[in-house]
Amino acid sequence: MAKKERKQRFVGWKENVALPDLKIKQVIAKIDTGANVGAIHAADIKIKKKNKVEYVHFKVMKRNNTVKKTSAKLAGYKRIRSSDGDVEKRPYIKTELLMDGITKNIELTLADRASMDYTMLIGRKALGRRWMVKPSNSFLTKPNKKNGKK
Repeated sequence: MAKKERKQRFVGWKENVALPDLKIKQVIAKIDTGANVGAIHAADIKIKKKNKVEYVHFKVMKRNNTVKKTSAKLAGYKRIRSSDGDVEKRPYIKTELLMDGITKNIELTLADRASMDYTMLIGRKALGRRWMVKPSNSFLTKPNKKNGKK
């Protein structure tokens, strides 16, 4: 059976994305090919057990000072090395990313990004081979209408 060719898509250095599982309709994410996994600005992180399953409850702090309370199943912890060389253990979740009309399951660490310019960061693992980055552009993708699943 022949492998189906995927159309190569382009993203800029920042894009509007959605996180349907977390009920986040839109957030501006910085595309960072230097990062392996993605991260989102989370505050008041609390881990609770329900029926022997751990869930993480947190607030997503957006740039426009809006706050969204949400929760997800805790996937585990990752050791993340920041750009200044510090290593930090962060909780992470598996969630659905909606970008350019395409949904993809990604890993997302929860971090204090208050000092950063963007609420969310998308790393190269989430981009996969589907998207190529045009770093001199931004907002190259279409609105987040669901039309395909990877």
